[in-house]
Amino acid sequence: MLLLLTLLLSGCGTSGETLTTNIAPNQTNKSGLLQVHFIDVGQADSILVMAPNGQTILIDGGNNDDGLGVVSYLKSQGVKELSAVVATHPHEDHIGGLDTVMHSFPPKQVYMPNGTSTTRTFDDFMTAVNDSGAQKIRVKAGSKLDVPGISGLFLAPGSDQYDDLNNYSAVLKITSGKVSFLLTGDAEDVSEEEMLKSGQNLQATVLKVGHHGSSSSTTTEFLKAVSPKYAVISVGVKNDYGHPTQETLDKLTNAGVQVFRTDQDRTVVATTDGETVTIEKTGSSVASDLPQMTHPVTGSLKIATIDLSGEVVTLINSGAEGVDLTGWKLVSEKGNQTFNFPAGTTLPEGETLKILSGKNGKAGPKVLVWTMENMWNNEGDPAVLYNAQGQLVSRME
Repeated sequence: MLLLLTLLLSGCGTSGETLTTNIAPNQTNKSGLLQVHFIDVGQADSILVMAPNGQTILIDGGNNDDGLGVVSYLKSQGVKELSAVVATHPHEDHIGGLDTVMHSFPPKQVYMPNGTSTTRTFDDFMTAVNDSGAQKIRVKAGSKLDVPGISGLFLAPGSDQYDDLNNYSAVLKITSGKVSFLLTGDAEDVSEEEMLKSGQNLQATVLKVGHHGSSSSTTTEFLKAVSPKYAVISVGVKNDYGHPTQETLDKLTNAGVQVFRTDQDRTVVATTDGETVTIEKTGSSVASDLPQMTHPVTGSLKIATIDLSGEVVTLINSGAEGVDLTGWKLVSEKGNQTFNFPAGTTLPEGETLKILSGKNGKAGPKVLVWTMENMWNNEGDPAVLYNAQGQLVSRME
């Protein structure tokens, strides 16, 4: 299918920019048109799909702090209810905001893979699912999306057990006539290889690039099989992970794929009548990303040590006053995962506090447990501490 692109510039600094075929720009979701909104939630994922018949689904909901922003965005698009929610996998930057969203828009169905987590974020998500009364549907390769007006087929996960939660990602292909969207979550090369071997039709007009453009996803073979015209990368501005990697960008460029990035283009909306596609750069954002700072703010509290293999991070308060850690965050850079300190947590002057993860994690005096899963990459994984204002306080490799 040939898509003749015309670049339309509004001339207004706050307006969107539209790449279109024969569909008028800024057109609302009318009869015969399907819309896919790649919402800018920073270093996270959230995708709204709106069908011509008014059915809507939300795929992921960004980080914990993005929930209210996603709710506001849905309301701005006239969403009254959600037919379904798809939680691609249990990482905070994908399911973090879904509890807030589901409290505002209780879905009829919730699709999720077999992967689970012991994090508070996952517990909050599951509580919201149960409170919503939604039908819980376990996703695997070959599962169909049961939403009238949206033709959707899950191509992954192809297995029940993975070492990396990213590979549990529910990969959804949505088709409208001759146009299709492949929405990959954080699926990495392991999952991509399974999809290639399955013999499924992976070709898609628009590819949501896996894992924020990391080099762990978008293998050359997978990209060739998908053969997209366009790619969208959901990624945060000047993020600490180096996403998207130049390796991935080069692969897309060499394949002749036109790339849209939420860190540069903000929320991106694709509209199709089943024959042609409009892609609009809206300029809007609900991202709540923590500010990326070169130097930490001055303070008495810092990361004292990090034991990657032992899964222990130790904080120390060398000041003369206690510090309230309510709203503070500890981030594993490689894993792109966040520990939110419980409300009321304080670190008295001159004392230390350990944050444990892994199977040996056990809470106690001056000890908090993040999760029973391993959070830290033993080959190198910087720990970053942010205060309640989102300011970088301490970083240690």
